Amino acid sequence: MVRGASLATDAPAVRCGAIHGDLSLIRASALTTLRAASAPLPSGGRQGDPEMPRTKRPMGCLAAMAVSAALSAAAATMQDDSSRPTPTIEQADAYFQQQNWEKAAEAYEAITKASPRNAAAWFRLGYALHMMGKLDRAIVAHRKAAEFPQIRATALYNLGCAYALKKMPDEAFDALEQAVAAGMNSAEQLRSDSDLASLRSDPRFERLIERIGGSVATGGSAGGPRRDFDFWVGEWDVYNPQGAKVGVNRISRGANGYIILEEWRSANGGVGKSMNYFDPSERKWKQVWVSGNGGVAYYTGEFRDGAMRFSGRTIKPNGDELAARMVFTPQPGGKVRQFIEHSADGGKTWRVYFDGTYVPRGGAEDGASSD
Repeated sequence: MVRGASLATDAPAVRCGAIHGDLSLIRASALTTLRAASAPLPSGGRQGDPEMPRTKRPMGCLAAMAVSAALSAAAATMQDDSSRPTPTIEQADAYFQQQNWEKAAEAYEAITKASPRNAAAWFRLGYALHMMGKLDRAIVAHRKAAEFPQIRATALYNLGCAYALKKMPDEAFDALEQAVAAGMNSAEQLRSDSDLASLRSDPRFERLIERIGGSVATGGSAGGPRRDFDFWVGEWDVYNPQGAKVGVNRISRGANGYIILEEWRSANGGVGKSMNYFDPSERKWKQVWVSGNGGVAYYTGEFRDGAMRFSGRTIKPNGDELAARMVFTPQPGGKVRQFIEHSADGGKTWRVYFDGTYVPRGGAEDGASSD
């Protein structure tokens, strides 16, 4: 899910926007370009979608953000004359705007070699490499960009995202703490950025939210275990294990964050909705699902061992009842896998009912390396 929320910061002119015209910078989820692993196509599908299995998505860092337009103006004047042709900042920005990350990275890298103090080129080089999944190289560029005061907060935030994607939580939290110290102050950005999905079950994540003023337990804002399912929030394209798109799903918060609402539409027109909430008396999550053909399902679960794990029952439109279990697992690249099984013999044997991967809307099922 690519979210449009801006990255609030006390540093000047950090905002969302389209690059080039005002030369601000957009960060989209770095792992929207990673492909879900292939697996056998299961039979069945979510109720209301009998022919197509419904897939739930995983969640992703590079959420939308911007850097001061002054960077680009400065960048244009900072390029050194050289006997070797160097791309202009305008050429590099054009590749960036086209999301041609490989060409953009090549151009910005040449510019940084010719003009090592070009802050905008370093920032965008890190961004392009991040989007390509070249996380080790992106980390180097993010660190370099963080040396420039005008973009330090944003660059450190991106650095934290890269470490989170590499499953290096200590380094990720260190970078994010530095980003907060430099002026990053958007709790919502931290909560919604899919690149940070691997960090949200760590107690340090909520402490970081509290540090920047995003109360997690007071003031009518849901917090603690009520945030365990945040990685599912977003707008998703859903794919089956063989890479075919089977539907779209919109997952949103309501009631001050105490409810998560699902709105599913399959590729063949099937629909369904669910309400998800944390029950404080049982200290468990609950889901109530209703399909467009009248089927219902009731689940109870909790986040443990790196996934949201539910068990319950599903009732077909004809009244037949089956045991059910369902697991939502955050995946690399901000994706989410949803896996559902049914049992008609009281749990002695199980049949795969649904196996789907959620990819942020507009993303692609592509592989990428992290070198």
